[in-house]
Amino acid sequence: MVAAAAHHHSTQVVVCAGPYKHSPWFPFNDDRFNALVSPDAVLPYREGDLVNNVDVISPRYDYVPPELVDIFVDSMGGHLPSYLYRLLQENYGDAKDLAWNIYDS
Repeated sequence: MVAAAAHHHSTQVVVCAGPYKHSPWFPFNDDRFNALVSPDAVLPYREGDLVNNVDVISPRYDYVPPELVDIFVDSMGGHLPSYLYRLLQENYGDAKDLAWNIYDS
């Protein structure tokens, strides 16, 4: 939601992550990425009046669509989202070979 708000207000979004975080595989049906955690870190329980009047959902992970990101920064430098396909090809090979290897194993 922060990235969507930044996009709406024309504020740049910079993602900093290690190159190993760039992956051609996305777990579309993997429940690990839909896991919810305790909202205590976001809204401490000691604030009882507020806690009793709201429902807080705290997901463990947040998916940010690439069109909301202005630049990806990793140990190799900064990359535009449109260039990530090239990085994935350099690190993992051709997408056709990737699909074949996934179904082979």
